[in-house]
This record gives sequence, structure tokens and C-alpha cells, in this order.
Amino acid sequence: MDSPQSTDPQAPADVSHDGASPTVRLPTGLDFDGTPVASAVLTPDSDRCVKEIHCDPRTPIPVIFLPGVMGSLLANSQTGESVWYPANMDGVSSSLAGFFSVLAGWFRGAASRAARFDPEPAVVDPRGPLISIDEARLGIDAAEARRRGWSTLHRWSYQRTLEWLQVALNKPMQYGEPIGEWANGSEDGEKSALKPVLGTHPSEYGGYGAGEALTLDSEVFKTFVSYRYPVYAIGYNFLQSNELSGRDVLDGLDFKDEEAQTVTRIMGIREICRENHTDKAIIVTHSMGGLVARMAAVLCGGADDMLAVLHGAQPATGAPVFARRFRAGGEGRSGLERFINQSLFGANAREFIAVASYAQGPMELAPMPDYNNGEPWWIVVDAKGRERLRFPETSALEDLYVSDARYGLLPDPKLLDPAGVVAKYLKRTKTKLDVHGYYKRTMELVVERQAALANSYHPNTVAMFGSGALKSPRYEAGERGAKREVSASEHELLTFGKVIWQGDIPEDASADELKRANLHKDDHKGVLKLIVGGQTVTMTAWSEMRAPDPRKDGLMDNSVIPGDGTVPAWSAEAQARGVIPGVPGNAAKGVQMAFRQKGYEHQFSFRHPWTRWATLYSVALAVHKAKKEGRS
Repeated sequence: MDSPQSTDPQAPADVSHDGASPTVRLPTGLDFDGTPVASAVLTPDSDRCVKEIHCDPRTPIPVIFLPGVMGSLLANSQTGESVWYPANMDGVSSSLAGFFSVLAGWFRGAASRAARFDPEPAVVDPRGPLISIDEARLGIDAAEARRRGWSTLHRWSYQRTLEWLQVALNKPMQYGEPIGEWANGSEDGEKSALKPVLGTHPSEYGGYGAGEALTLDSEVFKTFVSYRYPVYAIGYNFLQSNELSGRDVLDGLDFKDEEAQTVTRIMGIREICRENHTDKAIIVTHSMGGLVARMAAVLCGGADDMLAVLHGAQPATGAPVFARRFRAGGEGRSGLERFINQSLFGANAREFIAVASYAQGPMELAPMPDYNNGEPWWIVVDAKGRERLRFPETSALEDLYVSDARYGLLPDPKLLDPAGVVAKYLKRTKTKLDVHGYYKRTMELVVERQAALANSYHPNTVAMFGSGALKSPRYEAGERGAKREVSASEHELLTFGKVIWQGDIPEDASADELKRANLHKDDHKGVLKLIVGGQTVTMTAWSEMRAPDPRKDGLMDNSVIPGDGTVPAWSAEAQARGVIPGVPGNAAKGVQMAFRQKGYEHQFSFRHPWTRWATLYSVALAVHKAKKEGRS
């Protein structure tokens, strides 16, 4: 088989000498209809250079990356001003700018946040910066990367991942032999896995399901290398509902630059497929991008546009930390992390609610009806750690999300809409609800969409998720080389599996008395003062991210469990129901394989060797499965 590398369709201009006449290799790109094209300039008769155009004859299967929440750049469609332009920390100047950006966020109050993060005028911004595009390695230049949507994503979080996908998927062989991560393990386990994709069983990297080791001669690998994989990205408005974002990523949208008076097309999945003369694309998702892809497939009729879906670090059934922030604001393991999180999410409940109560995308990250298989996750304990109340009793919607009780998410509706943007929307749309009623109705719709996603996935899905740190050696004692791939510490990968409220509750107080307790004071940072049976009781939301220490705090369960530092394992492993033995719940329909992995934190999960190994393996497996079943 000819090497994909030696016939790269978009190799940059290169000059080589063969005898007397040098040879110039012209770079190629794609025309508007997906046809490979190249440009050449007229030269004098004395210029005898031979011009070569290298075209890859393989049929393309586009690979489309969907980022996580806050991973897309947003602008205000009415003013053109930036709405969300997170700091890039991948250079000296950008790191300095990033520090001042975080500092500015710290001083932004509730009303300012609400006005800035209004979902209605927000739109994806394709004008984001790219850094050092290596044309020789990638086969595309910065202009082509922008056209493919790379600049709609946060550069620091995702550009290197997009580059890696572009190279690793399109150059698995050279001169008939496998190369790179396909053929060779890493020596240090930092950027790629210690073991190659070929010849290694997926269980070595956390794989469960119908997968075997790939070989050079296997039909799976032969099918994989017979295609090429142009890599695209689609940002989305994460402030709106994930269902609306699902429609946007399917159909695409236009961005109008008010200052330059230009219109940039942000292609959707269907348009990208048409450009590549195919009906389906492979979708790779990170974090909340998984919910967008699932809603696109399940609720928006997009399943037939997807050859396969690979989910990374998906909060498949939500995360309690979202609900916790409704009462306490941002949190963190250290002073610095707390400062950054509070700058981004709000220093207190007032600042968080100002945005989250109107932004349906983030609202859909609240624990879903099947979170932890329906077990209660909002827990009240006394000073000795004994459980006194647990919610939800009926449903999270009734007991917490729309409850006016002091233990609900929103006991004080005056915190809603500090900038008046919701009131203006209701007036403009002639909606016959007040702001509080609109919040409740919105939360009901959020839970309806969550319920529709329960155990529902694209029929050719692979899930990868983190569940703590790497501990055991990767090689037997006596073998040379690294013992394991790089790993974050166990502490860095802990996250909230529940929300625990602990207080000096009277011994004789009943559950009904606790429910009826009057709220005397709320600092909106996770500390409440209640009146229970005539006594003042102080309740505090557990905030320390560490394993429980019964001798220190009286808690056998302090709500902290393994995960990737953001998504708790209870949420992520829901994708593995029916695939990984012991995961409770009905089977997750459509999930073919699940990778329960170790060592990586949430934001940069696709930079970790385990995720990268599983991604390459899963793309090959998914392509072969789809082609074998005739779903191409």
C-alpha cells in the first residue's frame, strides 16, 4: 500500500534535486466542492524546475471535533464585542494577558456578568488566534485551519489536539510500514503511550467491550488506512440549550463581523460532509460537546450524518458541582484554583446564578434524573457525620431545582436577573411569565431534555473517561523504560460526587423539622444559618477536595470521589452501562466500547497518552464497523 505520507494531498511547497533539474512540490488544498487543487505561478522559459502535485487518492472521512463548555469563543452579534475569550497560557505574552483577564473577571459583579453572558445575542466567533501552524507537518496552512473551524475554539485547550489528530490519523504509514504511535511506544510516556496501537490489547488502556488487538494485517487496520481524515472543528454557543447547539453544529451558521463588515461561514456537519463528497463524519467530543453531539443525534435527527461518535471526558449524567455553585459560587483545591474558578464562575451564588439561571447549556450540566443511577446526591448531615436528610426524594426537579424551600437551589428569587436581560426578553417575546416563573419553566424543559438523553447514544459510540490516578507500573520489574505514562496526582483528580451540608443539628430534630427550618442568613458562599426548633444551626457546604477522614471531621463520606478533577466517575461511567461489568443501570444504547482510564485531568484530557491511544484505536475500529455494516 502506498504511504499516506508520501502522497499527502496538502504537502507544503518543497524543492528537491533530481539530477540537473530541481523539483518543486506544490501544496494542495480543497476547492469549494472538495476537489483537491493546487496553485502555480508562471515562470520564465529559463526556469526548468519540474512541478509536482501530490494528491492523496483515498476517500475522505471528515473528523469533526466538538469542544467542551466554555471551549468555544463567543461574540455579541449586535455589537461585535467579545463575550467569551478565555486566556491562552501557551506563551509569555498570552500568559500575561491571561492573568489580567482572570483578574478582570474577579471584579465583575452579578449584573455585569448577566449582561455580558446573555445567551440571546451570543454567537460563535471564528476570529480566534492560532499559533505556529507547521504546514510541513500538518499539510494545511493557517488559512485552511481557520476555514475548517479551528479558530472557533479556545487555542490553548484545543489547537494542539487538532494538530495531533490531523497528523496521527492521516499518517499511519510510510513506505508500506506503520509509523508513529501506531507502530512505536513512547520512551517516557509523556505525550504518547508506552505501547503502540498495533499489537496492544485495548484493555491495556482501560478498554472494555468488543475490541481486540489490531495488527498490520487485520481488516480493521486495512480499512482504516484506506481512507484519509481531514480534521475540522465546530464551536457552539454554550450559553444556549445544547439542543439548539446540536442544530447549529449540524447545519452551520454565519458570523458577521460588524467592524469589518464581512461574513464568515462556520460550517456544520452536513456541509462538511458535502464538501468531502460523503454522507457521514466521525465526531470527536470533549466534555459538554458530548451532550451537544447526543442531542444532535437523538433530538435533532442527526444520527444519520454521523459515522461514529467518540466521547472524551463527557459528564454523561451531569455533575453535582453545578448545583453546589447555585448556593456557594466557585470552588477550588487551592487558593489559586479557587481564585481562578471564582473569577470564571462567580465568587458567590449571586454571581453564579446571574448567568447560570438563564443559560440553558450550563443548566443542562445539573445532575440528570439518572445521575448515580437515581441515588440521592444532596445530603444533610450532623456534626457527627450522621445522615439526616437526603435529596432528591421525589425528583431533583421538584425537590431542588424549582423548589422554594431553603434547601433548594434557589430559595431567594431576588437573585435572578440582576441586569434585567430576562425581563426584557420576556417583554419582547410577550411571554406571560415573570422572571421566577420563566426560570422554573426553563428548568422543567432542561430536565425534559436530560430525560430524553437517558442511556441514549449514537449507535456507533465509544466513550473514554477518567477515573483517578495511575498507580501501578506499566512494565514488569526488571524491564527497561518508563514504569507508567504520566499521571496527575490522585488529589488533583478528585471531584464532588455529592453535595454534603454539615451542621450542628440538634439530636432530637426530626426530618420534617429540618425541612421546615427557617433560613435566618445565607452568605451565598456555602454557609447558612437556620432556625431549627428555636435553635440557631450553622450549615456549611463541604468544600475540601480530599478523601474522607472520619477521625478529623466525623464523615465516612464527604462527597469527594475519583474522576478527572471535574466530572465524577459516577457520571462518566454511565456511558459504560452494559459494557463495563458492575456499572449499575440499564444498558447505554449504542455504546460499543468504553475506556475507563487513569491519569488525566479534565481540560487537557486529549493530551494524555491514554486518551490518545484510545482515540486512534477507536477511530480505526469505528470506521471498520460502520463500513462492514454498510452505514457509510
